[in-house]
Amino acid sequence: MIPRWFVYLNGFAMLILGVAQLATRPHRRGDSFYKRFVNFGTVWACLCCTVGVALLAWGLGWLQMPDGPPPAPPKPRSPFAAPR
Repeated sequence: MIPRWFVYLNGFAMLILGVAQLATRPHRRGDSFYKRFVNFGTVWACLCCTVGVALLAWGLGWLQMPDGPPPAPPKPRSPFAAPR
């Protein structure tokens, strides 16, 4: 099981990474919309933002993993209990 603080921290880092990549994309003056925004760098930055938001939501408890919560630990048995 992954600790919640670890998922929260990684989600925050991925979100910062994606926003920083979107903000610092290199482009030439006079480039068209297609050359500036439709490229692999923009897709990668948007993917980082999406994964970061999903990890933050998971770390904050807004999303739950498909396998559900972990099972409860077994209860300790009394030494005087009947054998199974």
